[in-house]
Amino acid sequence: MKRRFFTSLAIAVCLAVTLPAVAQRDAGAKARGDYFFYGHSSHSHLHGATHHASHYSNYLKSSPTVSPQVSGMAHTSIDHHINQTQAHLDALKKGLTADDNKDALTQAAAVDGHLDQARQHHDALKKLSDQKPIDATASQHTVAKLQTALDHAITDLETLLHSLNLGTPAARKAAPRP
Repeated sequence: MKRRFFTSLAIAVCLAVTLPAVAQRDAGAKARGDYFFYGHSSHSHLHGATHHASHYSNYLKSSPTVSPQVSGMAHTSIDHHINQTQAHLDALKKGLTADDNKDALTQAAAVDGHLDQARQHHDALKKLSDQKPIDATASQHTVAKLQTALDHAITDLETLLHSLNLGTPAARKAAPRP
């Protein structure tokens, strides 16, 4: 009876000591991996939005009339990338909140602010696209504001990723602006 008791006690002590250590190691690895994925994916989607905005801007400058179909496709693409950026950033912020990382949350809030500005400019651009005919000049000015907000979001996101030691995302190449 004593033998079983001491054997059970020894097993319980071993488990009590080793399981928290294993769990902590796995939680840390998970957090680093999650942060990397969410941060770098946000970065990729910001670039996607920037590139689609640039393509649309170039189209507006080169086309004598604006096709509602092209305009609609551009808006769908830009919306998709802004929404995916927000989804990945929100997931990253959830982890930062759980880790009580106030500095990183402040940096993430700056990115959020630029995304909000980008959404506002994109909403204004969509309203311009509802007009018949679409005013290409006014649309170009609004796209430029959208691109500026996205550029600021990228810069602040890169600062956040650097502060979290998540490495530098693939080199940023500015979307061509004629």
